Amino acid sequence: MRTSSGSASSCGVLQDDERVQKALGDDRYDAGMSCAELGAAVKAVTVGAEPGAHSLRQAQAMKDVLLAVADSLDETGGRLDPELRLPLGEMLSGYRADLQQIMGLTPVDYVRHGPASKPAWEDDEGGVHVSVSWKPALLPVVRAVSEDPGAYAVIRDAMTGQAADGLAAMKPDSTGDMLSAPPARSSWALGSLDGVAADVVGDLERERGQEWQTAVLDALTPTGGGGKGAAVPVFSRDAEGYLVARWRRHLAAEGTKSLEAQGASMFGDWCDAVGVTGAGRDTVADRAGRGQRTAGREVLADLGD
Repeated sequence: MRTSSGSASSCGVLQDDERVQKALGDDRYDAGMSCAELGAAVKAVTVGAEPGAHSLRQAQAMKDVLLAVADSLDETGGRLDPELRLPLGEMLSGYRADLQQIMGLTPVDYVRHGPASKPAWEDDEGGVHVSVSWKPALLPVVRAVSEDPGAYAVIRDAMTGQAADGLAAMKPDSTGDMLSAPPARSSWALGSLDGVAADVVGDLERERGQEWQTAVLDALTPTGGGGKGAAVPVFSRDAEGYLVARWRRHLAAEGTKSLEAQGASMFGDWCDAVGVTGAGRDTVADRAGRGQRTAGREVLADLGD
């Protein structure tokens, strides 16, 4: 199967990949399935019933599919068939905790389990995790998926929720690494997505780039950009929901430029909610902002290589 440009169709390449066939199994694999059917099948076998909840089998299927997609990009000129972009974005967003670790300041466990030969694993508390190598595997897939602004928004929204989750778990009297590590980790992952967005927009003509950014903004702010958005829940009852809703209001009011300061902004909202003040707050916010900008520049440079 070939696209109109003469490069291989990603759907055709993936249907022929034994890793994809194994992940789908006899119940779901069909050599004659359409691109849309392939995307739906991949999502069905990798994503659990609840966000972040998945079995070892689902996590291993996700890794196998992700690696197959990464390899397919060598044959397709880095492109994915449009019908695959959103379901693959939804697949990735279902692993938001793992995604943040790989895209952020990758801890040792994720580095050790990143190679293709290393399976998904279960930690001592029963949590299931999956990892792939960042630059050769995950980054090219996120970049290809993100040509669909809706798919990019799904991933960005997942990273926003994960950032809020990390902040919500912090104690108001935290100091040192306990105060700085969660916002630093989330800011680096968010910055990586900034770099992806910059690369996508840079490859588009000016008007189309603006349309992509507007579509992302509309997807991230359900009221369409300028409205107040949904009601903000009470922090003491739903800290994660509070932080996400506050962030959406910032984005609706300030536009896409505010995405580049998201990590520090969300940390500031947490500080306001729990009463953290002083120089320590300013230092952590500054580090988060610098980390997000640095990550964005590094990703943009990596994608330009």
